[in-house]
Amino acid sequence: MSRSEAMREDAMRKVQMYSFALVDTGLFLDTHPQNKAALMFYDQVRDEYAKAAADYEERFGPLTARNTDVSESWKWVCEPWPWEMED
Repeated sequence: MSRSEAMREDAMRKVQMYSFALVDTGLFLDTHPQNKAALMFYDQVRDEYAKAAADYEERFGPLTARNTDVSESWKWVCEPWPWEMED
């Protein structure tokens, strides 16, 4: 694996980690909506997810088609998609 591939994989893992934490904490909050610690944790993780996603997109391209640049062409299909990681 090249250095750039390893960096891309690391950035994607960070996005996935925060995404999982958001979903998991959201499920907890569905049954504990007043839990202050969980609310604070969710808010912190949401910020970290936004940073990780912005970092990934700045370095490697959009995470979803909704964030792709369409000024010249449909660039979403020109690069490997975020989930296409080489082993």
